[in-house]
Amino acid sequence: MTETLVMGSPPLDTIITVSTPENVAFGFRLAGPFYRFLAMLIDLTLLGVVLFAFAMALSVLGEAGIGLLLFLVFFAWWGYGGLMETFFNGQTLGKKALGIRVVSESGLAINAGQAILRNVLRGADLIPPFFPGVASMLITSRFQRLGDLAAETIVVIDGGRSDLRPPRTNQRVEAIWHLIPARYRPDSSLVDALAAYVGSRDNLSVSRRRELAQPLASHFIRIWGLPPKSDSDLVLCAIYSRATMDQVEVHERRAKRTNHADVEILDE
Repeated sequence: MTETLVMGSPPLDTIITVSTPENVAFGFRLAGPFYRFLAMLIDLTLLGVVLFAFAMALSVLGEAGIGLLLFLVFFAWWGYGGLMETFFNGQTLGKKALGIRVVSESGLAINAGQAILRNVLRGADLIPPFFPGVASMLITSRFQRLGDLAAETIVVIDGGRSDLRPPRTNQRVEAIWHLIPARYRPDSSLVDALAAYVGSRDNLSVSRRRELAQPLASHFIRIWGLPPKSDSDLVLCAIYSRATMDQVEVHERRAKRTNHADVEILDE
């Protein structure tokens, strides 16, 4: 994995570039300590409100209620973050509110082991009076606390792929588009990489485009049996076009179903 820190970026929100195993690079904007502190504050506030409500409800049970409340407090502190980040793409409610999420250092989505490990070590990060997790974020280039270092994760500002649009295409791209297997669906990390490439290709010369696209495009040319002399730049554009058009079609189908349901309600 390669990493480049972009000079001149704000000190608490730095852009880094990571590359996929196919040697295609894409960027992330790191979430600094301020963003992360606010997200944690939101999470703790929400948990506090929920636990207070449970405390009021369980107070009628006496000692049994106190035991249940202690269990809920234990679960909230040690389990909330790990479970949320596992099942909600690296986000807790606080992170979602601030538009940040946890990803692997490679840029891929985190797995359950990483989510649980980084949250279990939160207790070590907050040991007073030195608060080693805070110190670690301030001295590491990617703002990683101890839990992040152990789990090999970083916290980034969520790019939000929901607003992706297909690139402008021409007949040559469309010709390759129709050769892509109908069942092929790229994973999220590849879509991110392709989005970064397509978004910057207008600033590149034709030869530079082909040079950057060749390592990844040659893989798909080989496994799909495309013509050996297929333009690598156009192959990546076609894959990205297929991926984003699929997303647009899904959104359109959902919108049509919603509109159809609204019409049925009005007819009733």
